[in-house]
Amino acid sequence: MDFSVNVEYLDETHALIVLQGRLNAVHAADVKKQIKDSVVEKRNLIILDLNGVEFMDSSGLAALVTGLKTTRDAAGYLRLLGANKQVLSVLKLTRLDRVFELYDDLDAARGAS
Repeated sequence: MDFSVNVEYLDETHALIVLQGRLNAVHAADVKKQIKDSVVEKRNLIILDLNGVEFMDSSGLAALVTGLKTTRDAAGYLRLLGANKQVLSVLKLTRLDRVFELYDDLDAARGAS
């Protein structure tokens, strides 16, 4: 499966970034760039939709951590939506499941404080 990154601006401050495919070293830079671009556009409240991510390696994880730092530096947040078992296992193994906000529902991710 090819990798894709699609962005939807939900409102003046929220961006939904939808990822599809394998989040690995080849595609991590694309994710970091899109998060940074969204923050530059003043959309620092970012929900990263991982429903279509079939696999994530350490480079993909590093992209998420970089995105978290980028959004926090802009007084925003990065929330993860729909992580599958493999992605969750990587987050749990690294204990980053305690750092990231994880959601199964877009409305809950948008509405959380």
